[in-house]
Amino acid sequence: MPIRQSANVTEKPRSTRQVFEDHLEKRKRHLLEEDLAKNYAKDVVLLTVNSNAVGHDAIRTSAARLAEQLPDGTFEFLAKQVNGRFALLIWRGNSHRGRAIDGSDSFVIEDGLIRLQTIHYRLVDS
Repeated sequence: MPIRQSANVTEKPRSTRQVFEDHLEKRKRHLLEEDLAKNYAKDVVLLTVNSNAVGHDAIRTSAARLAEQLPDGTFEFLAKQVNGRFALLIWRGNSHRGRAIDGSDSFVIEDGLIRLQTIHYRLVDS
């Protein structure tokens, strides 16, 4: 007689690295809403020099701000680190309007979702 798995088997949450890499891939492809739905907790905390906010709208506002500052920007990921539930991204961006340098985002990822993100970068003229 074959062994059956229960229909109530809970799926193991994605790892920090899996969530982090999926987030980066979705952002490179400009899939903000898919990124929010799959990778962010509804009550994600966003900390930046300009904000201390909670929720998906905070992430939307931050993404819109960066798109306004660097329209049609291209971004380069310089370094990535993952340790336990923590992740770090070092990045830079370029646009006809200017450049973002010294970009650094940090993440706390638990139960397969981003629970906290910090963002810092410096804008300079092209």
